[in-house]
Amino acid sequence: MTEPFEQQWNDHFPNKVPTPHIFKFYFSEYWFHIHSLPKSKQYADTKEEELLLLDRQNRIITDCLGLDTSVYLVTGNYLTPHYFQPEPDYFHPEYDRRKIISYNLIEAPSMNLHQIDPEYFDDGDKNDDCFIPLYTQVIWEPKKHDDLLLKIANEEIEAFLISFEKKIIVAPYDGGIDFIIWDDNFKKQLEKKYCDWLPSKAKGL
Repeated sequence: MTEPFEQQWNDHFPNKVPTPHIFKFYFSEYWFHIHSLPKSKQYADTKEEELLLLDRQNRIITDCLGLDTSVYLVTGNYLTPHYFQPEPDYFHPEYDRRKIISYNLIEAPSMNLHQIDPEYFDDGDKNDDCFIPLYTQVIWEPKKHDDLLLKIANEEIEAFLISFEKKIIVAPYDGGIDFIIWDDNFKKQLEKKYCDWLPSKAKGL
């Protein structure tokens, strides 16, 4: 992966914001998701449930990405203007994701959310909220990123993994994982293998 993340993202997905909560709308044709705990339970309350959550997530992510695969880990900071500052265009991060996870994150250029995608980012006011992607390249290995997975599961941070080569996005959240998989046959294989982890409605919807 010689090009930086932002260049590859823009080449593959122009006019789309790299924030995982909207991937199922951007890529609905290629999307499915699983639950991390039985009976659609959202959060782990015990150590046993925490271990089960991690076991499920590690197993299916490894099936998706393979072992020792280089992928991008992507998160980001949302920036909201503070109009009572001396400079009207002065921004403050809501909170800095770099303080939450222990990865050496690279800062990409900021994106005005409304300018990039007015359909999903329109607050009807000034439309000047921005997003700064933060990313790094990591090697996917089972159990290596458990701290990240737990922090995502506990809503401490929003982040996703992407392999441009494999055309796969893995976006954990509190309660499960969203997958964006362009290979339809592979997607169906995973849905069949992990059918017990799918929501009750057909095809993970």
